[in-house]
Amino acid sequence: MKKIYNSFKFILPLIILVVVVSTSCNKDVPAAMPIVPTSAGSTIGDILTTNPNFTILRAAVTKAGMMDAVSSKSNVFTVFAPSDAAFIASGIPLAAINALPAASVASIVQYHVVPGRKLMSSAVPTSFPNVQMPTSFIIPAPNTNPLVRFSNFPSRRGDRVWVNNIPVVTPDVDAANGSIHVTAAVLAPPSRVLLDTISREADMSYLVAAILRADAATPAGSRFQDFLANPVANLTVMAPTNTAFNALFTSLRLPASPASFGLLPVAQVQAIVAYHVLVGRAFSPNLPTAATPVPTLLSASLPTAPLLTVDATQGVRGARNPRYSRITAVDRHAINGVYHKIDQVLMPQ
Repeated sequence: MKKIYNSFKFILPLIILVVVVSTSCNKDVPAAMPIVPTSAGSTIGDILTTNPNFTILRAAVTKAGMMDAVSSKSNVFTVFAPSDAAFIASGIPLAAINALPAASVASIVQYHVVPGRKLMSSAVPTSFPNVQMPTSFIIPAPNTNPLVRFSNFPSRRGDRVWVNNIPVVTPDVDAANGSIHVTAAVLAPPSRVLLDTISREADMSYLVAAILRADAATPAGSRFQDFLANPVANLTVMAPTNTAFNALFTSLRLPASPASFGLLPVAQVQAIVAYHVLVGRAFSPNLPTAATPVPTLLSASLPTAPLLTVDATQGVRGARNPRYSRITAVDRHAINGVYHKIDQVLMPQ
């Protein structure tokens, strides 16, 4: 146990390098079909205009000022398209689209649109984690880079397709200028980074305390809290609840309090925090369906560190955990990643 924890204190800057190199990268984007629209057939705009199941999306695309773009055969797009039923199921009827400001509608529409690519479901990898597809939605201020955009994350299991954690009910609607995949719900673009989102959860206060303790001896800019707040990072956090941390403290004969992190060596808390973070975004439909070794920030920076074992049915298990930790809540989505709540702290050694 001491070997990993003592080694870890020297490699935290390398962890930051791993995160920076992986920024905005989850997995290589699948090769796009050539950006040469076919001259025959209906465009995406034509389909949205004529299909009676897309009246709300058509109104949204029009209000967002994108109808001309998706109607042009000079452009190519992949559109994840909620049907009218999907909009209504998501609590967004036509009246809401009409009432929202145009900028708000544009952000919703842009998050469903992948520009410059015609992605068919057969090209979506079945491997873990999710593939990353940059959308038309530019990350807003304080981001100042117009090329930094929100991504959505398709995945496939056999003939079933998802985007983020939303099922695709009808894939591969072919168009002269791209493809449409009909979704079961509206894709909600996240509005907060991981650290902010986790901090707002009442049962995540111990995890926040662990992150702060792990950062106690680390300069600003190289801390866990810095990359968990980095809007262009791309991470998955297996997030133990307060109850899970209390169980750990009981096993260590420490008080059941966030203050108990102060009784542990900083390097030990750093290693524990890093062991809960995966480099890459994985929504629940894309978690491995059989026990699979998965690298973490800890193993990315310290090759001798053990991997996690992830199994969508059983949960996630650390090298020294006697049982799988159940995943009790899934797909808490943030700008720079996703987190899943677990009922046990994962121990690397």
